Amino acid sequence: MDRYEPLEFLGEGGFAKVFKVKRKKDGKTVALKIPRIDEKTSKTFLREVSTWFQLNHPNVVKLYDADILPVPHLEMEFVEGAEVDGKLVRTLEELPKPVDEKTALGLIKGIAEGLKHAHSKGIVHRDLKPGNILLKANLTPKITDWGLAKIGTMSSGRSVMGYTPLYAAPEHLMPSRFGSTDHRTDVWQLGTIFYELLTGRVPFEGYTYEEVFGKITDENYRHKPPSDFNPALAKYDGLFEKLLAKRKEDRYGSVEEFLEDLEKLRESERRREELESQVDELKKTLTRSVEALKKSRSADETLKNRRLVVETLGRLALAYAELNRKAELLNTLNDLKFYTVQNINDLTKAITIVETLLRENLPVEKDFVERLKVLVHNIKRENEAN
Repeated sequence: MDRYEPLEFLGEGGFAKVFKVKRKKDGKTVALKIPRIDEKTSKTFLREVSTWFQLNHPNVVKLYDADILPVPHLEMEFVEGAEVDGKLVRTLEELPKPVDEKTALGLIKGIAEGLKHAHSKGIVHRDLKPGNILLKANLTPKITDWGLAKIGTMSSGRSVMGYTPLYAAPEHLMPSRFGSTDHRTDVWQLGTIFYELLTGRVPFEGYTYEEVFGKITDENYRHKPPSDFNPALAKYDGLFEKLLAKRKEDRYGSVEEFLEDLEKLRESERRREELESQVDELKKTLTRSVEALKKSRSADETLKNRRLVVETLGRLALAYAELNRKAELLNTLNDLKFYTVQNINDLTKAITIVETLLRENLPVEKDFVERLKVLVHNIKRENEAN
């Protein structure tokens, strides 16, 4: 094509060849994708990729031009790739996995934001996979190949299906049971990519196409929770129940819902870190206060130090409850027994509940934390009245 000066051959997939070229008219470096399409698919090529022109977002590869003459081609934004461990990584597929949690979150949020933009315009990708996520030098992800899934579906041969089996949603594989693809298909594929970034594995894998097909379409076959690979990932287990629900109606209804849950999780983590820091300080304060109480030389000094011990124990109990640290919560509540008469019955009941939670390995629920706040407040008032 005489409009371009060839610079570099970037790669070849089952569907197209990609070149880095320079536009002669203005010297701009772009990527040129030459898809292999036949007469059957050439008629739909321009129609299917035309939606891509509507997308303008930092996490979406910009499409500059598309035509079937002189040969079918796509002129796109050139995405330079990132250097990782001394190697140039152009796509998410080439990025070594698993990645650290912070990197995984940065990547998945970027991809989700790109999808959110597309979905707001009624555009669905349907073939989201690591190979369709290009990377900038700072690891900003950019989604490419919009509209090409349908053309792939129309091509002959199993190697080009319009989706990649490992990242396929149930509705890709069995529309008669799971319905047609829609924006929630992108949610499934987003979940599959996120799972792989965190664990280094795809949620449904197998040695053959038939095995993968069976695992994805069997509603009784569950993916392993991420915590099975790394206990530190347990906080994400619940998210994947909704991202990878076999039935579309059980998934997140939108990418925005997923992003909101991710933000809630981040706030919860921030709160946990804050509480862990508080606990360390409160334990030091408690040690000093108990020593001071033992050394008190007057009734006023005893009362003052006793109140400080009670307040610190109360704050520690609430922090342990919120952190679900039941053994330490139980010890702290037992220590509080020495500082109350009026509230001893309520405190004893609270201790019994925590013993049950500990024995049966159940979490500390929010309503218990709220009742504990009232109890701690009452014990504190009781000591202030003395």
